[in-house]
Amino acid sequence: MDFTLLRDYGGSACEGFLMSEKLDGWRMMWTGSEFISREGNVFAAPEWFKKGMPAVALDGELFAGRGEFNTIQARISAGWRGLTFQVFDAPEMVAPFKARYKFLQYVNLPAHASLVRQERCRDTKHLLDAADAIVAAGGEGMVVRDPRAMYQAGRTHDVLRWVPQEPRLNRRKVA
Repeated sequence: MDFTLLRDYGGSACEGFLMSEKLDGWRMMWTGSEFISREGNVFAAPEWFKKGMPAVALDGELFAGRGEFNTIQARISAGWRGLTFQVFDAPEMVAPFKARYKFLQYVNLPAHASLVRQERCRDTKHLLDAADAIVAAGGEGMVVRDPRAMYQAGRTHDVLRWVPQEPRLNRRKVA
């Protein structure tokens, strides 16, 4: 299974795109029966973590919380306790992202998995203000997705990330 990979946001028009927090976790895919990495390695998830996962492919992130990226390996070794699977796409569904996201809202997920909330982006200022707020709260940044885009493997201009190092300084580069 191939993954969509993000490109850096460079200031292009993003009005009407859907935006969400960029999570700082381990990217993985649920195939409908197992978790795999971008390199195709199977994660030996415990049965309790796989229990209740749907029989559909889900693209997402193994997440320990804001600022907890460096604890993920230890939590895996400790039986996956304190980890969640954050879902942001349905890669095998042949439909634009907006329809895939709507479908995901109706997928039953276990308590340790959830759908990443998407919000309609009004304009570049809205994106940058939201990113600044996420970073100020300890998060990494934002992701914007073209709601009309089909799922595509590899790097695409349909899914962009904005990860400011100095939020107020970087803002001048794209605003």
